[in-house]
Amino acid sequence: MKIINTTNLVVTLMLLLISSCEREITIDLNKSNPRYVIEGNISNDKNDTSKIIISRTLNFDQTIQYPKVSGAFVTITDTVTNVIDTLKELKSGIYGKISFFGKEGHTYKMYVKIGSDTFIATSTMPYSQRLDSLKQLNLAGTVFPGGPPAGTPAAGKIVQLLPVYKKSINTDKYYQYVIAKNDSLLNRIIAGMDIVSNPIPIDFPLYLQAKKNDTIYFDMRFMEKSAFEYLMEINANVGQFSATPSNPLSNISNGALGFFKAHTSQKKKIIIK
Repeated sequence: MKIINTTNLVVTLMLLLISSCEREITIDLNKSNPRYVIEGNISNDKNDTSKIIISRTLNFDQTIQYPKVSGAFVTITDTVTNVIDTLKELKSGIYGKISFFGKEGHTYKMYVKIGSDTFIATSTMPYSQRLDSLKQLNLAGTVFPGGPPAGTPAAGKIVQLLPVYKKSINTDKYYQYVIAKNDSLLNRIIAGMDIVSNPIPIDFPLYLQAKKNDTIYFDMRFMEKSAFEYLMEINANVGQFSATPSNPLSNISNGALGFFKAHTSQKKKIIIK
């Protein structure tokens, strides 16, 4: 059976707040009326708490962290089972529910009410591909084949890891990797896609600065195409020199910024040798 892989569109992105290791998306705006930023994530990981995080934008010339929004009413509806879960405010601006998780193939509807404003979005959790293992391809302190020449600053500091997972042969798949080293979330994520029409199988290695005995935590998350495209739009704004950076297209109604997505989660860890 031929395995179809991706052209491996590798994207270095701003970090999304999705797991127990979190960092916020900060969207730059010119001076404008404040808008709500809603980051909603429904995971199928029973050990994680799916969260909705709500904040409010500031003017472009204000540099303090976006203020969190308390007192919102937030529900998640599983449109397959018609079960409605009301989320609690776990701490300022962060809404969730212990032991609340999603299921592959189910569509979820987020409803947020803040004062007289309401915001709605839907997302379907895709079926994932099995993540088998995470392989280390070169020892710490050595130069991997095709890597930086010996004597360069990066030589011997980069470890090459290869996620091994069952590729899709039926439908296009979109995913992101979230990586932490020694419990510190790295300041980037990598997103990619498997396109079944691409006849060239190519592995997708990861290159990390690491040393012997470092612990790497790896999370592979499959998502809808629209969520992947949202990440792409964020990436398009990173390092943009325009005076009027554009905001990524949101799937949330009523002019809210941010995105609501249901994603799968498969985790592995490896101790660097």
